[in-house]
Amino acid sequence: MTWPQWLQHNALYILLVLFTFYLVAFNKFPGIASWQTFLDSFESKGGQLVLLWVTDMVVLAVLVHYWEGFSATLQNFMTGLISGVNGAFLGAIGARNTSAGNGTPPGGAPDNLGVSFSPPAGKS
Repeated sequence: MTWPQWLQHNALYILLVLFTFYLVAFNKFPGIASWQTFLDSFESKGGQLVLLWVTDMVVLAVLVHYWEGFSATLQNFMTGLISGVNGAFLGAIGARNTSAGNGTPPGGAPDNLGVSFSPPAGKS
């Protein structure tokens, strides 16, 4: 194996070693607070949708790679399963809150359903 061929086959390992050396030598590790902020981002509805989308893409990639080896029954089952996951993803996207946060619906008309409670006279 020639030097350029070796370098081409091992380029990813070399970059990984250089990146690790950089992190260790210059103390560039993330702090606990930044990790906590990163992990907290997955607790939101958007973070959950991103995780669902990534999981869906990984499952689709595996299915495409191994699809020919599956029986017809398993192919039908997988098609239904992926359709359900995609439907849940699109349903979650469609269920997003689009109000301005002040009780005003997206159309702009304020909510005029005024509900109040008045206790009977003499009772407090």
